[in-house]
Amino acid sequence: MIKAIIFDYDDTLVQTRKTRYNTIYKLSKQLFDTEITEREIDEAWGLPAEVFLLKLFGRFSSDINYLWNIYIEFSKKDLNIPHPNAFEYISKYQNIYKFGIVTSSSEKVVHRELNELQINTDLFFQIQTSDHTNVHKPNPDVFEPIFVLLKNENIDKKEIFYIGDSPADFESASKFGFHFLGIAHDNRHVDYFQRGEIPFVRNFLELENYLKKYI
Repeated sequence: MIKAIIFDYDDTLVQTRKTRYNTIYKLSKQLFDTEITEREIDEAWGLPAEVFLLKLFGRFSSDINYLWNIYIEFSKKDLNIPHPNAFEYISKYQNIYKFGIVTSSSEKVVHRELNELQINTDLFFQIQTSDHTNVHKPNPDVFEPIFVLLKNENIDKKEIFYIGDSPADFESASKFGFHFLGIAHDNRHVDYFQRGEIPFVRNFLELENYLKKYI
């Protein structure tokens, strides 16, 4: 029986890649008069928030507070978009599972976006961001803080699913001892899931059907 489900945030619950690539393109052109490439963003994607910004824009400024401020200002012009049925699923099953988030994004970004989307953060017993730990995916120790909270409620690792979209999500969650389910909203990591015989779904309707057998 599964008692808790923890989600990755970016590209799992919300369409961050699609939204933020556009933000980064505009920021780079307007402020730094340069055209950043998709490959450059790909190489930085998934890194802890401050490392991500420095990798992209560190050649223009090493002032992380400045980079944060301009990134947030530009982000406000491009509202993030939930994946279809993501938060509806969580609302529907809030009395059956404990829901959490573990993400490499920053606390201020995640909470701001959830507020903009009018998502009740009380749906989640914990939203763990890059601000809560010194280690990050694919290091499995990233799950230690959130697991301590669940262990205090007598929930074992084998009673927990982690849902994510990337190889780093699978590697960290499986090594920590959680069940893992991939969610492939696009084809970016489908080959990885298939080659590794890693269970995955395409959307939240398929996710709901897959997890019903664990209720």
